[in-house]
Amino acid sequence: MKTTSDYSIITTQIADSFSKAAEQYHTKATIQKKVANGLISSLRPWKEILPPGPFLEVGCGTGFLSELLIQEFPTREIILTDVSQELLDSCKKNLEEAGLLNDNISFKLLDVNEIEVVPDSHAMVISNFAAHWFKDTAIGLERLAETIVYGGLLLCSFPGNHSFEEWYEHCLELGLPYTANTLPDVEEVVIKLSMSKVQVDYYENDLFQEFDSSLDFFKHLKEVGSNVSKTGRSLSAKQLRLLTDFWDRKIEGPKKVKWHIVYIAAKKE
Repeated sequence: MKTTSDYSIITTQIADSFSKAAEQYHTKATIQKKVANGLISSLRPWKEILPPGPFLEVGCGTGFLSELLIQEFPTREIILTDVSQELLDSCKKNLEEAGLLNDNISFKLLDVNEIEVVPDSHAMVISNFAAHWFKDTAIGLERLAETIVYGGLLLCSFPGNHSFEEWYEHCLELGLPYTANTLPDVEEVVIKLSMSKVQVDYYENDLFQEFDSSLDFFKHLKEVGSNVSKTGRSLSAKQLRLLTDFWDRKIEGPKKVKWHIVYIAAKKE
């Protein structure tokens, strides 16, 4: 079991990886951008009933969701946060170029694993493609839910545990270790989150991303900063070559990779 100190090191590695990818993330993270659009669409039915107060975005990245959020709520106070200063700077730059930066927007470094919970401090907490990087997704979301006011909303999206099934199946056939990070089990997250003072709804959707080769998929994870192993496990160069050669021989044409996307809405009542 990893201690808090151990996970602080992993969090630093995650921040460093995304910091290095900040410049290209905005153009290459196509799935993350598509899911941000889906998250905003799911927010619209709640738009007129959200209570007064600031919004907190957790893991703003380069601003996919931030841009949409400001367009939907141009006068609302919004606190944009990330674990990476470079991503915060990139988000600010992108918002400036889009003409969306205003006095209601602020930026803050935030590690959810070490967040100081201040009850009743946000009308909404929203997060896109970040919760799976928490030390414990359910606990992190539960702590964020504690910060919303009554009638407020916690809204988030993340890749779930049925992502990358192609990768897993090919490793199983070859007898190779499956070294992807363990992604959240939606039922476990919902059950744990429901034990706090929120009513939880969720929705699942599969998205597919195509690559010319399986090696291009692994390169893509690195390009967008998502290649950090939370467990320290990785394939050797020889094992990776064996896996990608097998994958490419078995599947003709473009290689489709599945992202199992989970959307969660938790209302505090």
